[in-house]
Order: sequence, then C-alpha cells, then structure tokens
Amino acid sequence: MSRLRGHHLICLNFFKGEGYSEDFVENLRRVVSDSEIEVVFGADDVCERCPYLKDGVCSYSESAEEEVTELDQMAYRLLSTYPGQRTTWHEVKEKLPEIMRTWKEFACSECDWKTVCEEHEEWKKY
Repeated sequence: MSRLRGHHLICLNFFKGEGYSEDFVENLRRVVSDSEIEVVFGADDVCERCPYLKDGVCSYSESAEEEVTELDQMAYRLLSTYPGQRTTWHEVKEKLPEIMRTWKEFACSECDWKTVCEEHEEWKKY
C-alpha cells in the first residue's frame, strides 16, 4: 500500500515515466502500481525520493511547502477524502471527471509539470 498526500492522488494519474532521476521514476512506478492507497498529510512515498525533500519539508522553492499544503487541502476537498483514509486508484479515477476542471484552474496553471501532463492521453479527456 502506498502512502500519498492530496495532490499526488490527482497528479499521479498523469504520470508518464518522467522525473528527477531514475531512482525517483522507479519509485513513482512502484507507487502507481499499488492498487491500495493510504491518504496522508505531509511528505509521502513520492516525496521520500524527491531531491527537494529536506527534513520532511519541500524545499523546491521558498514557499513550496505552503503551496503544496494548499494543493493537498484542495485535493482532499475535491476527492472527499482525508488523511488516514484508505482508498484505491480506481476510486480516485472515478472522481476525476467531476473534479478536473476545478483542479486544472486551481492547481495546474502555475505547475512546472503541466506540459508533461498535457501530453498524457488521460489528461486530454478533461
């Protein structure tokens, strides 16, 4: 079972095999291959292999931790989930059609990964 924070529940649906390093990408492949998920608050199984995780905090930019927490909170609301809950990729994917318009407006316009997601067939559905 993978442990995932809010925004990763949505964003990993558009994973295409790209990332910061081969170790990071292999970890992502493992995470998306697990069918069961434990929703968590804060750093998760994806963050553990990220080069920007420092002492449990995202250091991608000066305001990254605050921004990521805000994304997580929005994802929890849109997916009607909360830290401590267990879910599956199937349950998350079922909710995407009703939430993606809002998610794209809120989360994607400023995201550095947006161009990667836009190439994914699943992204084009929304």
